[in-house]
Amino acid sequence: MGGKLILKFSLLVGQLFLWESCTHNSHRVTVENTKNEITAVSFSTVGGLTATPSKDYTIKITRDSVYCLFSAIDTAQSTLKSYGNTEDKWNFLLDKIDLEKFIAAKEEESHQPYDGIDIKISIATKKGQYVKLNAYDSPSWNLVYRQLEESFPPKSYGNKKLDK
Repeated sequence: MGGKLILKFSLLVGQLFLWESCTHNSHRVTVENTKNEITAVSFSTVGGLTATPSKDYTIKITRDSVYCLFSAIDTAQSTLKSYGNTEDKWNFLLDKIDLEKFIAAKEEESHQPYDGIDIKISIATKKGQYVKLNAYDSPSWNLVYRQLEESFPPKSYGNKKLDK
């Protein structure tokens, strides 16, 4: 009888170790899934000379898509287009983003009161959204903006208003 009791106790201890190991791994996976993973990046231009037609646009980039909204004062002239994105372009963009430095970037005031153009960059993550307006003095903001302009230039998405 004593041998069976030791065997049952050994099996119970083994099951406890196995259960603890499984729950520890599942906890680690949960922690890894709550990272501040970037899900979308967008940039917009708004404003400009009031005497000329608007050339405002917003481009939103996700892992698999690029959405382009070209705005016009006459909303009938506004266009929304979408295109496929590649994993390479997405990863190249993410490599340029230091999220902590981007979040810390100091914004400037709006340029619209002086017929200027505002540039807004927005980074969406699983934890929230971070938006910066005209943060030209931030190297991180500038790096992201240059990468967006180079990899996803508005003119390449076929809006005739931007060609003029």
